[in-house]
Amino acid sequence: MIVGAAGVGKTRLAREVLARAETAGERTNWIVGTESARALPLGAFTALIGDAIADPMPNVRHLINSFVAQQRQGRVLIGVDDAHLLDGLSAHVVHQLANTHNARLVVTLRAGTKPPDAITALWKDSLLARLDLEPLTVDATRAMIETALGGVVDARSARRFWKLTGGNALFLHQLVKDQVAAGRMRLMAGVWMWDGDVAVSQSISDMVGRQLHELTPEMAVVVDLLSQCEPLAVDVLCDLVGRGDLEDAERMRLITIERSGDQLMARLAHPLYGELRRAAAGEMYLSKIRGRLAQRLARDADADSQATVRRALLALESDLPPDPQLCLQAAQYAMTLLDLDLADRFATAAASAGAPDALGVRAMNLLLLGRGPQAENVLREIGEGGAAGANQWNTLRAANMIWMLGRCNDAAALLQNSGPDTESPADAAARTAVEACVDAVSARCGAAAEKATAALKSGLLSDFHAMLASVALTMALGALGRGDDLTTVAQGALDRAITSFQASHMRFWFGSVYARACRLTGRTEECVAMVERLADSAREVPGLAYANLASLMGVAELMRGDVRSAAKLLHEALAGVERHSVRTGLRPATCFLLAEAHAKLGEAEAAKEAIVEAQKCVPPDYLFMQTALSIATGWSLAANGCVNEAIRAVKSAAAQARQREQPTHELACLQVAAQWGDVSGAVRAREIANDLDLPLAKAVAQHAESLAANDGEGLLRASSDYQAMGDRATAADVAAQAAVAFTADQQRKRGLWAAALAKELSDACGGLCTPALRSPASQPLTGRQREIVELIVAGLSNRQIADRLVMSVRSVEGHVYRACQRVGASSREELTRIARAGPAATR
Repeated sequence: MIVGAAGVGKTRLAREVLARAETAGERTNWIVGTESARALPLGAFTALIGDAIADPMPNVRHLINSFVAQQRQGRVLIGVDDAHLLDGLSAHVVHQLANTHNARLVVTLRAGTKPPDAITALWKDSLLARLDLEPLTVDATRAMIETALGGVVDARSARRFWKLTGGNALFLHQLVKDQVAAGRMRLMAGVWMWDGDVAVSQSISDMVGRQLHELTPEMAVVVDLLSQCEPLAVDVLCDLVGRGDLEDAERMRLITIERSGDQLMARLAHPLYGELRRAAAGEMYLSKIRGRLAQRLARDADADSQATVRRALLALESDLPPDPQLCLQAAQYAMTLLDLDLADRFATAAASAGAPDALGVRAMNLLLLGRGPQAENVLREIGEGGAAGANQWNTLRAANMIWMLGRCNDAAALLQNSGPDTESPADAAARTAVEACVDAVSARCGAAAEKATAALKSGLLSDFHAMLASVALTMALGALGRGDDLTTVAQGALDRAITSFQASHMRFWFGSVYARACRLTGRTEECVAMVERLADSAREVPGLAYANLASLMGVAELMRGDVRSAAKLLHEALAGVERHSVRTGLRPATCFLLAEAHAKLGEAEAAKEAIVEAQKCVPPDYLFMQTALSIATGWSLAANGCVNEAIRAVKSAAAQARQREQPTHELACLQVAAQWGDVSGAVRAREIANDLDLPLAKAVAQHAESLAANDGEGLLRASSDYQAMGDRATAADVAAQAAVAFTADQQRKRGLWAAALAKELSDACGGLCTPALRSPASQPLTGRQREIVELIVAGLSNRQIADRLVMSVRSVEGHVYRACQRVGASSREELTRIARAGPAATR
């Protein structure tokens, strides 16, 4: 017996059981209880009886006997849908069939109804096992949507569907269909996203809103008030409607009322009721409703910033005259709550209504939204208007040039032309903070650290400028390898971000550079802890904020080796970036990470696409991104079979990083080169390890030196070191290299153990397919053979390989033949399979 609420999927599940039984060759019958047939004796079985019913009792015996006879001819499965609607005799037949044990039954029953006693007895007397079908969970909702759409849906959209439908599968199916049909659900960067209002169709209205079709005027007002703002205190509602109307609405299950502390709170009985009413009501009527509600809420003190934002939005969308101070305050609160799009609406309304500080708030909000050109226009307007604090506005304009427009040289010129004669100490500190950003972006790490430290120590910075200084300092400390100093900076920055409207959204901005600094210094656990803290402080965040958060969560997963989860999160982040037309550093940074994730999974084409996108949007002035771009490009090349080119790319980047005095950037390049088999960086890696007090540096040096010496035990120690730092993906690569080294040294048992470790780590990371994990350990390949095998795995033909390597096709065929001999492959296809299996192919 399958029991559950309407729409949770009882009938679908029962039908699936019968369909599988039919496929297995069993006989099936499908009986449906309906309201119309309930008045007839044996009404559910009318189609089986055929003749008019005069005396029902013989027909009961006839029915039972006919089903028993079917059982003798083969196994029978009977489905009974909506058993709560069966008439007494039909229910009796079902009960008797269950008692005979000659026919098997699948019965569905709606929860909360009063079925016939015979149906209740089915599970009470243990004649049938009872399965209570619960509404879909968030994860199950997302899986169902992705199945319906045939693609990935972002977590925020899935959660929104789940909240609106209550996990009801029937409602969910229709709502998804409606949003796609109305163009509200769109495919962005390969991910389905739902933004904007709910599109309401007649189908969903008929399913959910039958009770709403015949509301009295008084009932309509109750529902409409809650459709605009819920939950609402009953005391507030009683000032706008009669208490009796509330009681009637609760009795009709239009609303629910629950006690919260010393207050009674009302909300709609189903989330979709509000959407249906908003779609049906006229805008002028709803404007009046919002106005009445805003005026009533204004009589009481707002409980918190969310209450102020809620009241301000009601007033903004009502027939009331604009309140400039309320809009300005709501804009700041909305920024604190990470809803920058709503903050822009409030700030624009406040400026139009004459609030004196509104333009400045709007300029800062536009900057944080990534709308650099618009922010530049507003800031220029402020400057031309002769507003007080010209030097501060210049620093804000310079920050916009650096981070949103990618014009670092223009920003430096603007700061240089700011008049020191008119600067206050606070102005000078703000200018120094922004100059630190110029230095950090331009890869002048020593100068950036010095200026940012001085600006923070002044104690004169606004929250916005303090966050800028923290960003610059974190970038510099990460590049210089001063990992121990990062924790203090991060603590202060995140504490500030949680409490200040100027800094609130910058938590993600800071988080991204802190995550990069943690990766450069091997601090995986610290990065994960920071991301978890940010996620806890930003639950249910709006669109752009979620894109930032998804990118950060993707970084954390990539650092600790859950590469497949990282790729999914990073695709969500890129979809959000695309949806909000972001052109800031978030776009290329996300593309770098996506390229690496896809490359590590062996998804060569996707890695290449990510790099092409990244190369289009990295500003020329962003020297600090060049190392990350080179490493991501290298991963893409390696995934596409061009390992030697990948090594050359990162070795060139390592040389540049050394010239710029970025030791951890250089170290990162040497690390990935070693993962791809390069042994030339061992000496330099040890020099960096001696200069930096970082476990990561020591692990890279151990890795490179052991690889150069073909030392399997040393490579296993390096693999263990990487694991200790949380980097399972690199540990898998190094363990695979150890397997090859052991095998070459005739240590077969140790080679098998290292290969098993590499396989275990690779599986834990989502199934890696890197150059190291594509190297068979049974008979190690020569350099040229390995190069050709990598290109074969990437899908190139012998002719394409010959053109790439500038050799004859016959030479390529010879190398392929000898590689097959070494690893025991009988064909090109088997060689590819063995290469993909890597060291584990020896087991």
